[in-house]
Amino acid sequence: MILPPPSSRKSRRLAATRIAEAFHDGRWLQGYIAGKLLHDPLFQTALAILMEREGQIIDLGCGLGLLALWLREHGCKISYLGCDLDSWKVNAGRCAAARLTYEEIEFITGNMLELPLNGATTICAFDVLHYLPPIGQEQMILKLAEAARTGALVLIRTGVRGCGWHSGLAELQEWWIRASGWIPSTNRTLPRLDEMVRKFETLDCRVEVTPLHGIIPFSNYCLKISSTHGIQEQPSVW
Repeated sequence: MILPPPSSRKSRRLAATRIAEAFHDGRWLQGYIAGKLLHDPLFQTALAILMEREGQIIDLGCGLGLLALWLREHGCKISYLGCDLDSWKVNAGRCAAARLTYEEIEFITGNMLELPLNGATTICAFDVLHYLPPIGQEQMILKLAEAARTGALVLIRTGVRGCGWHSGLAELQEWWIRASGWIPSTNRTLPRLDEMVRKFETLDCRVEVTPLHGIIPFSNYCLKISSTHGIQEQPSVW
């Protein structure tokens, strides 16, 4: 079943339910997946940007692979490679993709800092940057900036510091994630938005920023990063 772009809540609910039911790991996980797909604005935004792109997407810190499944459910057939340290989530996403008979989706278990990005036309790093220590964040920014300069479109979503109570709620959410063991990382370092933008700009990257928290009151922002030298020619949706 391929749905049109999710212009109505009914079509989004159908897609979210179908994806959630492909995970056979309990009702709690299915409810979490359906809720995240329906209420996190990341998936709507990513679909609008990625629907017309070609080549290969690399999804750093892919988790359960929900981005890949959401794209396929709406007819986006771009080749996809997801990488995550959590083997359980990678295996769960791989099994769900197989049950849904989606093609050209690959999941690997590994360190996203070590994954080669050459050849990818789009690189996504959603909700992962703050799980790296400061030196790891610097390494990731250098890695992503290099990819952007050579023609890839880089998309980042992260919580940030310095946004008052929104940042405080983001920190509280991360405390719950750490306590629950949902993400196996001991580091929680929210970057500052202005510093992150400045770093990419000094590395010859063009940065577009938009708030991306929707009804969820966290300090989430999305960065769309491309080359300043005109290599990236596809039109912006922001």
